[in-house]
Amino acid sequence: MKKLIVLFYLAVLLTGILAGCRKISAKNTGGAPETAQSSVRQEEAAAWPRTITDALGHEVLLTKKPERITLLRSFYLEHFLLIGAPPTAAATGNVLGEVEALEQSEMYAPYLKDLEMINLGSAREINLEAILESAPDVIVGTSVHGGLDRVYDQLVRIAPVALFDFSAPWQEQLLECAGIVGRESEARNVIAEIETVISSSKEIIAQHRNRTLALFRTDGKIFMIQGLSKYYEAFDITRPNGFSAAYENISLEAVAEMNPYYIIFQHNYEAAASFVKGLSSSSVWRSIDAVKNGRIYYFDENMNTYGPLAMRLAAEKLARIYSGEL
Repeated sequence: MKKLIVLFYLAVLLTGILAGCRKISAKNTGGAPETAQSSVRQEEAAAWPRTITDALGHEVLLTKKPERITLLRSFYLEHFLLIGAPPTAAATGNVLGEVEALEQSEMYAPYLKDLEMINLGSAREINLEAILESAPDVIVGTSVHGGLDRVYDQLVRIAPVALFDFSAPWQEQLLECAGIVGRESEARNVIAEIETVISSSKEIIAQHRNRTLALFRTDGKIFMIQGLSKYYEAFDITRPNGFSAAYENISLEAVAEMNPYYIIFQHNYEAAASFVKGLSSSSVWRSIDAVKNGRIYYFDENMNTYGPLAMRLAAEKLARIYSGEL
């Protein structure tokens, strides 16, 4: 029986390796000259084996450059896409149980056109069988993934496991992901580009410091404050009076008392839009400045990562909102 299990795993792994030979690109911007590609390949080859230390202090040995990357949840998808190392498998979903197809995501859709990626199902439960079938060279996740402690020993038998701190600055997390595939140079270029976009957006927002912005999610019944949103610090956004700097559930009356200039739902669009529609008959809701003047906006729920791609898209959208273009 044990021999059959071993033979099955080897067959799955061989299939995965062959599949990994297919060319998949997140966003094709044109090929580099052959000499430049050869130089990059030589540099990457010289960087292996390498050992990285993850957020839990585990020393993760990578004997070769990983070609097949499996994500325990799609949190780090944007990081690998931006450095040109698209994952080959990922689990999806959020803590509220709402799942929006990545192909419908404003944040991800432009990068998924030519991407072949195995869907591992809901990230709320770690599916060992699906992960095994994805034939990973490395498994990447967050250090606080629910249930991770129960399956960690089994995961490391499948492939090296790297776990990162999702609360760390997005720049740091991007460099950590880049370290897995030897693309630190690409990561530094991406960081510089995004920081420039953020800086430009801040200049526009700074001209309207008196305008308050309230960022919410919703369970369909109440407003869920996202006061810990990294937007407030990154873009120097003014919170409404009484708006908590934490995650907190509040009533419609509390929102009306805050009377924000802008309201943004960073959430599953259908769920948020349905919630807002249900409020349309409320005189309390209609009394809010943002509602009366049509300043309610919807951001992609995938932007709740506050990762590099999310921060760049937020910078672009906030600049348009504050300048009156959106």
